[in-house]
Amino acid sequence: MKRFFLLFALSLIFNLLIASFLHAPNYLDDAYYYGGALRLAQGQGFTEPYVWNYLDSPTSLPRPSYLYWMPLTSIIAALPMMIFGQNFFIARLPFIIIASLLPLITYHVSLITTNSPRHALASSLITLFSGFYPIFFATTDSFALYTFIVSLTFIALYRGIESNQKRWCFFAGIGVGLAHLTRADGLLLLIVVLIVAIFPNQKITPSPLHLFTFSLLGYFLITTPWLIRNLTLTGSPFGASGMATLWLVEYNDLFSYPTNISFARYLNAGIVTILRGKLGALLINTQTIIAVQCLIFLAPLVTIGLWKLRTHALYRIVILYAGLLYAAMTFAFSFVGARGGLFHSGAALLPFYIPASLVGLDIVIDWIAARRSTWNGDQAKKFFPIAMTGFAALLTLIVISTRAREWNSVYDHYQKLQTLTPADAVVISNNPPLVWVAANRSGAMIPNGDESMLLKVAEQFKARYVLMDKNHVAQLDSLYKEGKGESLKLVSEWSEYKLFEVTR
Repeated sequence: MKRFFLLFALSLIFNLLIASFLHAPNYLDDAYYYGGALRLAQGQGFTEPYVWNYLDSPTSLPRPSYLYWMPLTSIIAALPMMIFGQNFFIARLPFIIIASLLPLITYHVSLITTNSPRHALASSLITLFSGFYPIFFATTDSFALYTFIVSLTFIALYRGIESNQKRWCFFAGIGVGLAHLTRADGLLLLIVVLIVAIFPNQKITPSPLHLFTFSLLGYFLITTPWLIRNLTLTGSPFGASGMATLWLVEYNDLFSYPTNISFARYLNAGIVTILRGKLGALLINTQTIIAVQCLIFLAPLVTIGLWKLRTHALYRIVILYAGLLYAAMTFAFSFVGARGGLFHSGAALLPFYIPASLVGLDIVIDWIAARRSTWNGDQAKKFFPIAMTGFAALLTLIVISTRAREWNSVYDHYQKLQTLTPADAVVISNNPPLVWVAANRSGAMIPNGDESMLLKVAEQFKARYVLMDKNHVAQLDSLYKEGKGESLKLVSEWSEYKLFEVTR
């Protein structure tokens, strides 16, 4: 118990330190969740004064929120703001605490699989210094929450299988429901439960019917109110737009106005275009697995460890989920998967991949020791986990120092809109949620099209201003470079940003 307390204290200090460098949201996802939390804390309910994609054919502002993404992250962020005040640090506190619990979960997972305190301690510390993830754990995105929920769901399902107790299956179902309310692809966990039920290990698994029934009961207990809400608003329990991303021809189709996504258009794009998209996703997602989820240097050890643990009841669940996730984010939702879906949802594999890497390390050391008489295997097993932890910490500090320098600047640039635009202005930009969070201005996303499409969006949402930056679609390149358009006048310019006023 003392070791758990010390590990949590170290994790909490580390995560608070990272959070101290980030005073505001930086990118669309964390701005969206933070904006949604602010709306809830302000009593505005599940509404949003911005639109960031056009998949569900939005027509006006404000509009119902979370028709694409899921609401639990914002709900969790809103709760402390209702009590302690509405600011970014207060909103992040639950996620900082949750992130500080992840090394403890890793410690527990390692003990389940190897019963080695040496493995458990090293695994937990590497989880704390997990490269690219800690800086995202310290913001209002879904990373920490999703990792926490999915990890506990795996453990609950494993306990249900091992102990033949229905209550653990019910708890696993609750976890699946919470995971789904955090991320839409959390629904993959229900498929994992179904596969485990259909293909059970008869020696330890409860009856397939009991396992799936009690899990399904827990899932619907959690999700039914939200599914009914979506059904009432959109005619579908899963919202109006999420499945449309199956038929993207390119990522920027998300922002075409009006939306032009359809299965027929997808087929008309041709087999070469479709396969090119899948291949691109395969390459990017492979890089994400190696560089992000396995911290580059752990990739071979994780692979060896997963193979060794493949028959373990817990890791059977983990490997099933990993396979489904990789397949979905590569071959189904290729563009959104490669542009962040796998990065987000793959974080849930950290508490399992890292213990597997320690198992893989021992296998490699034993293999070398059996072939080199001068190799001291016991000493190597003590030294290399320390070296791995140190390398992970160094990599993490490099990532944090690189990202933290520029993290806050985007918010600061968007804040300038407070003095450059009227209070009731609607601003079209690359990050409408951040425009609202930073400057309290409603907004819409710059569409994937030319100036005529941009003006259609401005007319639809009564937008008076357009904020452009260096990241813009090719059709608007001349507008950005020349600083003028047919019905757009440049009114301010700073850094890479150009603010235009709609003149018609």
